[in-house]
Amino acid sequence: MDSSCRELEELARLMDGLAHPIRLAMVALLARHGEMYLAEIASALGVSRALAKIHLKKLESAGIVKSTVVLEKGKAVAKRFYKLAWLGELRVTPSSLVSLLDRCRGGGDE
Repeated sequence: MDSSCRELEELARLMDGLAHPIRLAMVALLARHGEMYLAEIASALGVSRALAKIHLKKLESAGIVKSTVVLEKGKAVAKRFYKLAWLGELRVTPSSLVSLLDRCRGGGDE
């Protein structure tokens, strides 16, 4: 198997990014509310800002969310806002994995 199959790597990246209940809840929050500030996300989920930041960084490294820093006018305060970057659909079944593996191998069986 070619270990550099782009589709397999993309699927693994997304699944790894989503593989925690807090991160799944964050995606749902951002889907519902659009852009949110770190403290808003933490408060809505009942977790600390530090924990929320760890999970948001994981989502960001997976390409699921993106962040922007906004400076408050007239203040030396910067806030980091998050919004969804990935708006796709993820459906994984054994048969879809077989099809994906076949495409990565060029259509043949082992």
